[in-house]
Amino acid sequence: REALAVTAQLCGPELERYGRCVAASPGSWHRDCHQLSLSVTECASNHPLVRRIRRDCSESFGAFERCLRDRPRDTAQCQPHVTKFLLCAQNVTSGATPAATPGANPTG
Repeated sequence: REALAVTAQLCGPELERYGRCVAASPGSWHRDCHQLSLSVTECASNHPLVRRIRRDCSESFGAFERCLRDRPRDTAQCQPHVTKFLLCAQNVTSGATPAATPGANPTG
């Protein structure tokens, strides 16, 4: 959650534009939104925690991307891949030193 929150905090405008593009182009989002996807990736890659998730969870994220590419009109079928990636990301962030991010809940 922390990594997703960091990404949303740091890259909110990019994520929003990408999400709107995907929603507006259900059959061709992978082509139409490619540049926006790259801008989200570039923005997110500037944060150390996000870089660690990208490194440690690249296999599960790659499976999710392949699923989206293979099923551009039925992305709901990719939910198990999303879940696996999010679990991986959660494991990475729970092992990380808590970041001083606004709104972060102290663990005690």
